Amino acid sequence: MADGRDQSSGFNYRTFLPWTQIFRCFQIALDPRKLFVAALGIFVMSFLWWVLSNIFYYKPPKIDDPDYQTSTIQRDFEGKLNPATGKNYTNEELEVAVAAEARRRFDRDYAQWQELDRLAGPGGRLRTMPWYEYRGPNPFIFFTDVLSGTAEERGQAIYGFLTGSVPVLIEPLVKLLLPVAKIVSPDISTLTRIYLFLILLANVAVWAFSGGIITRIAAIQLANKGPITLMQAVRFVVKRYANYLGAPLIPLAIIAAVVLGLIFYGLLALVPLLGDIFLFGLGLPVILIGGAMMTVFLIGLVGYPMMYPTLSVEGDQSDTFDALSRSVNYVYQAPWHYIWNWLVAVLYGAVVTLFVLFFASLTVYVGKWAVGLTASAVWSDRKPDFLFIYAPESFGWKELLTKDSPYAVSSSWEPVKESNRLVMTYKPVNAAVYETAKAELWWYNLWGAGIVTFWLTLAFLLMLGFSYSFFWSAATMIYYLMRKKVDEAELDEVFEDEEPEIPPVPPLPKGASEPTTSASSPTSLPVIAPPATIPFNPPASASPPAPPAPSAPAVPPVSPPPAEPPAPSATVVPPVPPPAEPPSPPAEPPVAPEPPAAPVVVSPPSEPPPSATPPMTEGEVSQGREPPPTEGESPLR
Repeated sequence: MADGRDQSSGFNYRTFLPWTQIFRCFQIALDPRKLFVAALGIFVMSFLWWVLSNIFYYKPPKIDDPDYQTSTIQRDFEGKLNPATGKNYTNEELEVAVAAEARRRFDRDYAQWQELDRLAGPGGRLRTMPWYEYRGPNPFIFFTDVLSGTAEERGQAIYGFLTGSVPVLIEPLVKLLLPVAKIVSPDISTLTRIYLFLILLANVAVWAFSGGIITRIAAIQLANKGPITLMQAVRFVVKRYANYLGAPLIPLAIIAAVVLGLIFYGLLALVPLLGDIFLFGLGLPVILIGGAMMTVFLIGLVGYPMMYPTLSVEGDQSDTFDALSRSVNYVYQAPWHYIWNWLVAVLYGAVVTLFVLFFASLTVYVGKWAVGLTASAVWSDRKPDFLFIYAPESFGWKELLTKDSPYAVSSSWEPVKESNRLVMTYKPVNAAVYETAKAELWWYNLWGAGIVTFWLTLAFLLMLGFSYSFFWSAATMIYYLMRKKVDEAELDEVFEDEEPEIPPVPPLPKGASEPTTSASSPTSLPVIAPPATIPFNPPASASPPAPPAPSAPAVPPVSPPPAEPPAPSATVVPPVPPPAEPPSPPAEPPVAPEPPAAPVVVSPPSEPPPSATPPMTEGEVSQGREPPPTEGESPLR
């Protein structure tokens, strides 16, 4: 196996340079199961973001709104003195102060709205669905322009790639940390902070499940264990979902609790004298301790990617607090190793992600080009260009697939209404030709374009899911490396959830009953066949028949002691038990069998030899035993 451990005694570069283990994550991340789970996580996360953005977004404020009217502002100045003169405001001074205050409030509210608009507005970073989000030029077009374009085209292509595509190569890390970075910004409103907090909860809820499944499969594969199925990974995460969800929420809850405590502390500090001397003066260490606690956990959130691998690797030996403790401690105990490992993972991940994007884009383009060759030679009006009018716009797929056709589009930056923000939009190269060609399409053409768009969107999400799959696979490998550095644990130590499979029971023959043992039923004894010759036919009503004694009237059978042999004149045969109903299943362990039923004394075979009947002893006569019948005498008297 190419990625297995080298068992030879020679030089092993992975042992000497353990961080090279991260290079194994490319093959691990290409697992179709991880790509599917990552694509599902991207779709659910984006949908939740879109819903929250539509709920919290509002129209921009205007200077003529009631909140900025002179009458509203003047009420706030009633009873106040002019700080410049220490006297009451004159009419001129009041008019100037009210106008300045109205403008200040409008500028503050508009700046806060702009922050929300960049995130939740039309075309905002957290509102746009993944297949419409701008991620730079198409990799295929980028390489084409660089290799065959002019100097100006090369410069534009490289600039667009650096500003648009490079951030996408580390998109999972960017989108996970974006809400955290924005929520502590001082220029946003309380409503925007609530919106970002819910965005953060949506992130954690989605990737606690999807990231948990990816890291569990990666943990087994990187440790050379397994195999593991997708359903086994799903059951593993569902069983421990509370731990996956709680690990990143606990530091956030601690930070929120400290913030609320300091807010209340600041409310008390508004009291004159109490706040100046005691709370702010003598109580300043309390504020510093609270700030230190928040800083510790904020820096510890850098270890968030290791929380899910901790639970996936350690299994039942870990929980929410163990995952939090390990992720924070590993960052603080070996920070340079952690930074170096992630630096290698990000750079290597950017390279392989670019390769995957190029490969997928080229696959779609070459397939479309090859299919269209037949229509170009036979029936040009049936070229499949119209099937891509709804293709995903991100990564320039729509631009690539409609190039040199009546449906060709080009990208350009356009301003958003009611905002100074620019967003990337795709417009037809020739609007008149585009509208004419689209009007000639029949309903089945549009239905076909819709079905093609479905498959293209699925392929696009799988392609985009590779970056997330690689991110969580690399996080799992980094956890293994940090655990070995700090705890000196081997890289192949992983919790394996035993799930023994019960082999199927073969079916019983038709008409046969399952043999069971009942504690209340006696144990059956082996059946001994009676002698071949019986001197008489037993009655039909007797079951089993009891033949008479050979020379004496029938007497009750006597059970001989277990240690004594049977009488020499008779053969002791255990009775054949009648067929019984199948016993019920045992309720407890089987007990010792009861003694067998009394034996039946039967006559020996007819015409025994004279020497076969020995004379009776005196003991037998004293016990009331009768002598055997003589020759010719009837056995029944």
